[in-house]
Amino acid sequence: MSQFDKISHRIEEKKEQIVTVCSELVKRATPVPPGDTVEIVDYIANYFMDQGIKTDIHFLEKNKPNIVAHIEGESEHTIMWLGHLDVVPAGELNNWVNPPYQGVVRDNKVWGRGSSDMKGADASAMIAASVLINVKPPHNVDFWFTCDEEIGGIAGAKWLAENQIFDGEVCIVGDGGGCTPGMVNIGVGNKGGITTRLISKGKTAHGSRPYLGDNALDKLLKVIPYVKRIGDYRLELPYELSPIIKSSVELLLRDDELTENQRQTVKSIYDYPTGPSLNLLNGGVKSNVVPDYAEAVFDIRLTPGCNPINVKAQIEKLVEEAKVDGVSVDIRASESAGYYEKTDSDELIGLSKTVKKVTGEEPALTIAPWGTDAVSVKRNIKTKTHPSGIPCLIYGPMIESQLHQTNEYVPISNLITAAKVYALYPFYFKN
Repeated sequence: MSQFDKISHRIEEKKEQIVTVCSELVKRATPVPPGDTVEIVDYIANYFMDQGIKTDIHFLEKNKPNIVAHIEGESEHTIMWLGHLDVVPAGELNNWVNPPYQGVVRDNKVWGRGSSDMKGADASAMIAASVLINVKPPHNVDFWFTCDEEIGGIAGAKWLAENQIFDGEVCIVGDGGGCTPGMVNIGVGNKGGITTRLISKGKTAHGSRPYLGDNALDKLLKVIPYVKRIGDYRLELPYELSPIIKSSVELLLRDDELTENQRQTVKSIYDYPTGPSLNLLNGGVKSNVVPDYAEAVFDIRLTPGCNPINVKAQIEKLVEEAKVDGVSVDIRASESAGYYEKTDSDELIGLSKTVKKVTGEEPALTIAPWGTDAVSVKRNIKTKTHPSGIPCLIYGPMIESQLHQTNEYVPISNLITAAKVYALYPFYFKN
């Protein structure tokens, strides 16, 4: 029996274990805020201890530990695997068929908050490590489980990367899809974004005599449509991204559940700023008091390779065009958005071979529409071979339509596929 067949068979034998691990991770609620990871890291540490796997814990904040499991290989080369443990809040609990933190197993799926984003991938990585410890892979593998991804990796990947605690020559980021038949893909980058906040200031008054005040909410509502127009601003993108954008759009359009309007939106999702999505609207203190302050916060996602500073300037221009006194805009934009990889690297070729071997499908190369911790790794972990940052490749078991959704789930078959890819990649990494 070949090494490939041996490892694949061992992971198949661990099907019940992978389901249990995923369910147990979901049960250990880690919503941000507050994003505490003490309980879940204890569970992971005990699991690895039982498997005879060495771990280390690193933390900036005591209630938010990060844990790494070390698998020693036969060479000096090190592969990083990176996943996050925090999740977004569950929202309205009455909308969940199964309680979000019970890790229910039903219909060949594990259900609950974080099952797809991304405790399913964490479970797959844990199972992969439990197999590799008994195989002695050709290269070292460090499996990292971190906090705070949903808020930019403040005490997690961002801190670990900036302080050079991370180490490796390639990073496989589990925060993605790619396992579902017909949707097999590898992320070679992800979008970034610019958070845009409209601030409106007015004058308070009694609700019975609103003419004595200056309603901050009314003024805010006049400017919001102007900010929305940034969605019509075509981004200037590098030509080399064209084939990846094309394959990314084609993959998204394979979703048969999209409406015709949604399909039209998908076709331009990379060429224009996504949204802007008005996700927070705050103002007022009481129903009979004219509000003197209000805010609107937009989520605007940008394709890597564009110039966020140009987008920022365009939004500022739109707000000026509104000509509403007392309304200003605060925009956080850096010189780059997200990241993307070259498509000819040995690391990507090795992962593509692994995925094709496991799934039987040639993986499409895509840009993830969401953000990941890969950006922090890319900007801070550099080697002589990769002076601009080690390759960061996104692959995991998630169902992409399940991100931040009510009644979130991950298919058990995807968990097994991801575990196989994570365990087998070291054998294709330098081949």
